[in-house]
Amino acid sequence: MKTHWVNITKGDKESFFIIYDTLYRSLFQYGMVIAKDREVVKEAIHILFYELWEKYERLPVDISDPKYYLFVWLKRIIFRQLKAQEICFESLLEEPYEESVETQKIRIEEMMERERHIHAAMARLTKKQRHYIELKYFYNKSYDEIAISENAAVRTVYNVIYEAIKSLKSHLTVILILILNYYK
Repeated sequence: MKTHWVNITKGDKESFFIIYDTLYRSLFQYGMVIAKDREVVKEAIHILFYELWEKYERLPVDISDPKYYLFVWLKRIIFRQLKAQEICFESLLEEPYEESVETQKIRIEEMMERERHIHAAMARLTKKQRHYIELKYFYNKSYDEIAISENAAVRTVYNVIYEAIKSLKSHLTVILILILNYYK
């Protein structure tokens, strides 16, 4: 990751896309913890990567972990967006506005650990099951939209997602319940 970061500071597009692909989901999940609004988070991530590319020449090369650097950058963008929308921060955050760097790192590491468990469970699914789950829960597509885009019957989509969830349940009962409730 650090090598790709250094390459980005030199204007390497391939490293830029690798970091984007590698961190998008983690950034999205972290953003959802802060804003709880999918559209705000998606927009913030797009702004983050736009600013990252626009400012690549001025980026610090010697940061210890680019992942944490981008998480903090995303958090600031989200707060900037929410302030622009005149949303009260107190109603969005149950915790104090500023928390220690250590606390932030611990929370990010816990989130990434949960994500690793989810990816391991997702890897056990068939390619079709994994694809349908991603469309349904990560891209917020309806069963009808998935059926149309995949040229399948709606009943087939229901069945594939049902079997995928059943498989995931056996591996991730607690985490899966949290995810499904979170993305309703």
